[in-house]
Amino acid sequence: MRLALAAALAPGLPLPAFGAHPLITEDTGTQGKGRFQLELVAELGHEEERGLHEDAFDRAAVLSYGLRDDLDVLLTVPHTRNVVQENGLRTTDRGLGDVGLDAKWRFFEKGNVSVAVKPGVTFATGDEDKGLGAGEFNYSLFLVTSFDNNPWGYHIHIGYLRNRNVHDERNVLHHTSLALTYAVKEDWLLVADLGTLTAPERGVDDNSSFLILGGIYSVSEDFDVDFGVKRGVSEPETDVTWLLGLAWRFGGKDT
Repeated sequence: MRLALAAALAPGLPLPAFGAHPLITEDTGTQGKGRFQLELVAELGHEEERGLHEDAFDRAAVLSYGLRDDLDVLLTVPHTRNVVQENGLRTTDRGLGDVGLDAKWRFFEKGNVSVAVKPGVTFATGDEDKGLGAGEFNYSLFLVTSFDNNPWGYHIHIGYLRNRNVHDERNVLHHTSLALTYAVKEDWLLVADLGTLTAPERGVDDNSSFLILGGIYSVSEDFDVDFGVKRGVSEPETDVTWLLGLAWRFGGKDT
């Protein structure tokens, strides 16, 4: 049962770096040649199931670099702290998760529509015995479509994740999500994200589905702060997850 909760809170899943936090849905935007972006994100999830209580505190640093105007490479370094309470006993596991390396190539642009492909890999750097990693090398491939109709933005994100693991979870997962953004002001962006992922636990027929509501505030042209809440809308998904992050862009145009 603890493995089921760990799967729901997802510290060990082979998930690549997704869209601009707090979104999970990716967009087709890139940094620009020679530009960097550093994202620091934190997510606090809570799950209860049949007498078990689990809290997961996930943190990650995501460094993106523009190899070309239409091509980014991204490195994701996650860290997780899981606290499980069962029958009066409290267990805490913490440590590095599975490090991810991704690329995003925007290969089509016409008018307000653009399309990108995002392949990625994850390395077995997390301690699988503590539920912090899959214990295997994995890979993923995503197709992303964005439509910009200022002040509205629409993004569709579909993909395939290879989930080789030592936890007897499903080896293949599929992800589909849709995000909606609205620019309230030049420095305020409201976001909504609805998506679904194949539940990793074998024997669970329902997908892990979620809804995210949040916002992104641009302190300056190159510095953003974001917040949000993610609610599970199906049984396999974590009940509630609080989201917080910041993004700093630098280099390139100033060097």
